[in-house]
Amino acid sequence: MKSKLVRTAVALLSAGWLIPLWLSAQFHLDFLRLELWPRVAGQPALNSFPYLSASSTLFSTACVWLGLVILYWSSRAWSCLQAKNA
Repeated sequence: MKSKLVRTAVALLSAGWLIPLWLSAQFHLDFLRLELWPRVAGQPALNSFPYLSASSTLFSTACVWLGLVILYWSSRAWSCLQAKNA
């Protein structure tokens, strides 16, 4: 049971970086739709939410998370290769 739980946790943490990346893209698109397009059309902006700041923070989080996932899986692959050659 524990190994299945650990495998599930590793799988979720390995793919979890996609969530902040997706949210980052959504915030960027919301900025374009809700902030930029009205300004181009000459209308005042309707929102005060910092879309680009949130998008940048989430994108950075996703990149760091992906880097940690790559580091984890490369260390696992390296240890498997070392065990196979020993």
